[in-house]
Amino acid sequence: MLKVAFFSAVTLVIHGFWQGHAFAGPIDISTPTGLQAGSQFRIIFVTPGTTNATSSDISTYDTFVNQQAAGATYNGQMIHWSAIGSTDSVGASAHIGVTGAAVYTVSGTNGTNLTEVASSDSTSGLWSGNNLINQPTTDLAGNPYTGLAWTGTSGVGTEYYTDVGGGVMKYWGLGSSVSYPGFDNHIEVGSMNSVVYPSDWVSLGNSNGLQLNTVSYQMYGISDLLTVSGASAVPEPSTLLVSGLGIFVVALARNLRKRNEFSPTEI
Repeated sequence: MLKVAFFSAVTLVIHGFWQGHAFAGPIDISTPTGLQAGSQFRIIFVTPGTTNATSSDISTYDTFVNQQAAGATYNGQMIHWSAIGSTDSVGASAHIGVTGAAVYTVSGTNGTNLTEVASSDSTSGLWSGNNLINQPTTDLAGNPYTGLAWTGTSGVGTEYYTDVGGGVMKYWGLGSSVSYPGFDNHIEVGSMNSVVYPSDWVSLGNSNGLQLNTVSYQMYGISDLLTVSGASAVPEPSTLLVSGLGIFVVALARNLRKRNEFSPTEI
């Protein structure tokens, strides 16, 4: 059954989407520990609200995840987000771009405590077919979720499809109107709590992964590339220790030098 969307304290109907519990306020994403000025990274999150998968226009889902991000910022600048999803015209990998940057999720409150999901969002990261470092299961406020997420996507970032026999291919991307006995208008989903196969987070396959497109599920959103500025770079703990030790040594040396100096009145 198609659910209706809620934005703010009163109801607001927008394209049949439903907004779940909202963030307490705009989230300002912190810089991952260890990244130096000039480094780039991306943030992946689970939408707190849900949507159906009837639209074949990927921009519909981009709009949804940006609304769900509730104006999240990095260094005071608003972040643009893309939906991790495939339609008949575009695959998820091509849609979000392959950048080679590390991908993080928010594991704490207010955009802090970032946890690495993949060392890269290229073929060695999100779409490698290997286990992710951590599963993306939280929204931008760090709230955890379990359940299913609309993707329409295979484990390698292309539209999910199956060979139903006789060389006939069926495509199960977002918005596809698939005609197949028992699976009419079904779309591929991923799981936020599956640990059976590495790609289950984005593609559960054709046994459990095909769901009716009018049902409402969450989605994954991923940020554009974020670049660390000099002011926002966060050093490794070891760097902080060495820096602090250096400051202590300099202060101690100055103190000893002053103690060994004599003013004219002391001579």
